[in-house]
Amino acid sequence: MMKKGFTLIELLVVVLIIGILAAITLPQYTVAVEKSRAAEALTMMGNIRYAAERYRLQTNKWPEDFSVLDIEIPSVTTTGDDPTTSYYTKNFLFTATGGGSSTANYVITAARAKDGEAIASGDLQYSLITTVTTAGGVTRTCDPSTGKICKAINVGSL
Repeated sequence: MMKKGFTLIELLVVVLIIGILAAITLPQYTVAVEKSRAAEALTMMGNIRYAAERYRLQTNKWPEDFSVLDIEIPSVTTTGDDPTTSYYTKNFLFTATGGGSSTANYVITAARAKDGEAIASGDLQYSLITTVTTAGGVTRTCDPSTGKICKAINVGSL
């Protein structure tokens, strides 16, 4: 009479194959997740940009804070920072500079941060920057020290 079942070698081979597949896919998964987070930031920065341009057309100056924009800022986390000039979402800290002037460039920055918490050393850190000129030109840049993430994100002139 033969016993049915798997031998120890067969089980070890299956576990080894699963381990190899996990080792190959995990880095790709983390890059894909970070790309989607960056896409969230780029979308929000675009919304802020268009709202700021509408405000500038109405008042002939860039907005000084987010409260005057005609969009709703999602997921505001209360922190020690002034929520009219900077706010946290789940993944980013958004700020804008250049407001109050009709001639300065308006710079929107999304810095990688975790829901209002201070960024610990070793955490992934990068900044996406959108610069809007008074002539209507738009440039997106990324902090180049972060390497692959910046290359993976569509940056440049719009």
